[in-house]
Amino acid sequence: MKNNQLERYATAAFVIGSIIGTYFFSRPRRGAFRTEIADEQQRELDLNLTTPANATFGIAWPVIYTGTIGLAIHQALPSQENNPRYASARPWLWANYALNLVFGYFFSKSDLPSRAGGALTTISLLPLSLGLHRQLEIGRTEVPEPENTLRKSISLYTGWLTAATVVSGANLLLQAGYRVSPAAARRWAYGILSATGGLGIIVSKRLNDPYYLLTLITAFVGIAAKQRGRNDEVAALAAAWAVALAGVFVKRLQDAQADNQQEPATDPADTSPASITEPSSTALVDMEAD
Repeated sequence: MKNNQLERYATAAFVIGSIIGTYFFSRPRRGAFRTEIADEQQRELDLNLTTPANATFGIAWPVIYTGTIGLAIHQALPSQENNPRYASARPWLWANYALNLVFGYFFSKSDLPSRAGGALTTISLLPLSLGLHRQLEIGRTEVPEPENTLRKSISLYTGWLTAATVVSGANLLLQAGYRVSPAAARRWAYGILSATGGLGIIVSKRLNDPYYLLTLITAFVGIAAKQRGRNDEVAALAAAWAVALAGVFVKRLQDAQADNQQEPATDPADTSPASITEPSSTALVDMEAD
């Protein structure tokens, strides 16, 4: 029991510490002057037409981090000592937030090796986030509150990393010196955005998780906002995908509500005496009536 308690507390401390550490690594440095390296980093982001506006990151990550901190604290509570989902998820939380610290370190620098390291770290985080999503049984098991709400932060996290992986892949090509004409860049953006939107719908359905789409929608809105007035065709396509994904999100929620009304789901871990004895009692009454 003491080992389990220590593991729960250590996991909460590590996740929270990683988030705080990443914030201090990546926060803007006041009074810092621009350098040629920093300017090159911004040019790289501007050349990548799939990069959302900078403000989008400031919206998405605080929401994800706040929910994840709540999840980390909740899994450490004594009431969650025997929660099998949290027990399975702890190694994945450690792996995700160890890499989160690595990303924060790379993000704090603007030289080429650090930018490449940050992109590769982001891409590596996507399969880890999917593993964490699976261990928490999101979309597969109905759970009580507040776990039900808190684990949605992992849905948002996974969706955001899907969009970030696309951006990071394009950044790696730019960092390797791959350049195309503005017209070709727009054509590539059309294909990448459409592939990302279609993949998002497929993955969301496979995960049975509509909330996965929310941060993808945020990313598309951010791309539309950034490209408006620069590349209006790209902006229009990103906006169209944001609307389409929002429609899918609403439809999936409506379908889930309809399914819950027809056949209420229960947590397989619920083995309370009431849930076990009630069917037997009903059967006994029926036998006596016969």
